[in-house]
Amino acid sequence: MGEKSNSSERWLTAHHDPLASLYTFGSCMALADLHGDGDSKLIIADLGTGAYNMKLKVYKGTNLIASCTSCGCVIWELHLHLQKLKAILQTLEVNPTEFDAWNQARDELLDVSMLYEILDSLRQEVGECGLTTRSQRFLMCHDHASQLTFLEQHKGFLLKRQTVVTCFSTLKKSHAEDDAISCLVLGTESANIFILDPEAFTILNSNSWNGKTGWRLMLELITPFTEDQR
Repeated sequence: MGEKSNSSERWLTAHHDPLASLYTFGSCMALADLHGDGDSKLIIADLGTGAYNMKLKVYKGTNLIASCTSCGCVIWELHLHLQKLKAILQTLEVNPTEFDAWNQARDELLDVSMLYEILDSLRQEVGECGLTTRSQRFLMCHDHASQLTFLEQHKGFLLKRQTVVTCFSTLKKSHAEDDAISCLVLGTESANIFILDPEAFTILNSNSWNGKTGWRLMLELITPFTEDQR
């Protein structure tokens, strides 16, 4: 008991807020000097409910000074107090079986139980990431009533499949010096890698990781973009 007490005395509680309502992990938090004034801000990716209300939050001290809604298929550039939409990841092709199943359900040629069975079977075949977000969330409805409600709410909308960013890093564009300009490198859920121009914010290069969708890419960048791009 004495050892536990001595150990706890080594730590200082800098801030404690039981009502902050933040759902995040250590890898989703970072300190950054956003304004170049030497004053670092705490940036937190708040996961919200885990399915909805995801936000990127910026704190100065213990005060929330900025908040924006996150979207995994959209890349935002944060510059001082400005927030500009700069790039949207490409839309992916919807699996033909999935597309036909939703169309038949919309036209009442397929009941909700059969739709669930087809999509669940397809998930086993192509993996979770091979389906649209709509189908993924539909398969989270495990009872008939919630499945029927979900179908009625979404069947009238166009079916889209978009990828999301799962990792990112920076890569020096031409020179390896610390103050040299860097490109943003993104890895996506669909196993694609995109290198974005730091000024025009357009895609300089992209590569597909052998079409192995569902892999969670991890990036380790070594050389400048204009050299051998490792």
